[in-house]
Amino acid sequence: MAMAGLPRSGHVGGTLLDRNVEKILSEPWGAAKAGVHYNKETLGSLCDQFARLEPQARRGALQGTLFMRQSQRVSLSEDIRVLVDLAVDDKDQWVSLIARALGGLKERFDLRQLQQDVPAVADALASIRSKIQAEGTPDTFRPLEVNARPTSGCQSPRVVFA
Repeated sequence: MAMAGLPRSGHVGGTLLDRNVEKILSEPWGAAKAGVHYNKETLGSLCDQFARLEPQARRGALQGTLFMRQSQRVSLSEDIRVLVDLAVDDKDQWVSLIARALGGLKERFDLRQLQQDVPAVADALASIRSKIQAEGTPDTFRPLEVNARPTSGCQSPRVVFA
């Protein structure tokens, strides 16, 4: 069953994307809804119209590939590669970042290099670091062993097994 607005299989790239598709791809979790319905025609249409999509929809189009079934990923790997290649040099930093991540990391991930390459990542990390320095780490993010310290005489933490 095809998702509303997503083209069914047929010729590649000739079908116009429904306005509904752009809306779905722009919504939170829209990529998850759409990705399972990706096929050759849908990916072709996304590639043909990628430049005209809003940045959030371009991000969603790329993220949709993460939610594809394994069999889809295998059979559509070339089409996915075309979509990713289109997005690598996108003017939206997050679209470019997602595309580079999807392009595959052949070497060790370097966060410092990513911060230099994508200013939005540097800004986001700086904001997170300053918030942690100002407010400390919330108890919900501390290890269970630290949260489970007894309040009475015993000095060693209780070990909690889940």
